[in-house]
Amino acid sequence: MNVKSRRTKKVNVENQAINLLSKEELDKKIEVVEKELRSYTWRKLEANGKFAKNDKLSFITDDMLIVGCDIGSETHYIRAIDVRGRELSRGAFEFSNTSEGFENAKAWVMALAAKRDKKQIVLGLEPTGHYWFALAAWMISNGISVGQVNPYAVKQSKEIEDNSQLKQ
Repeated sequence: MNVKSRRTKKVNVENQAINLLSKEELDKKIEVVEKELRSYTWRKLEANGKFAKNDKLSFITDDMLIVGCDIGSETHYIRAIDVRGRELSRGAFEFSNTSEGFENAKAWVMALAAKRDKKQIVLGLEPTGHYWFALAAWMISNGISVGQVNPYAVKQSKEIEDNSQLKQ
């Protein structure tokens, strides 16, 4: 095949029409999700400074959108998955470490939650340096639960999943 030739992808328009929501429908769904949001931190859920494995597992439910965030000094990246680990976003969403960036990220997450009929949102992040403080505080104050993830555990689970040490 010629390298410069372009592949055309067949698109099933009927299936896309089913998944598309009108702007008004999407806005209504986003309002419902926003009203039902309740934020928790791991610290609030702990009992006597310990968190039993079953308690962690029962915290995550089928109606939750799980968002993982890669923290940076100026730019953060988030991706969304469901409880079974299936990626729900087409790629990483990039946003700045400012309140405007946080608003954009929340809007992106809320739209994704509304499209996928998720009622709660959990943000998992690696606490690298001090750059995560502002994001975590802002998300909690806006109804999104935040959980810290051990960087070593993230590395180990990534290597188990795809047997690669690359960050992709």
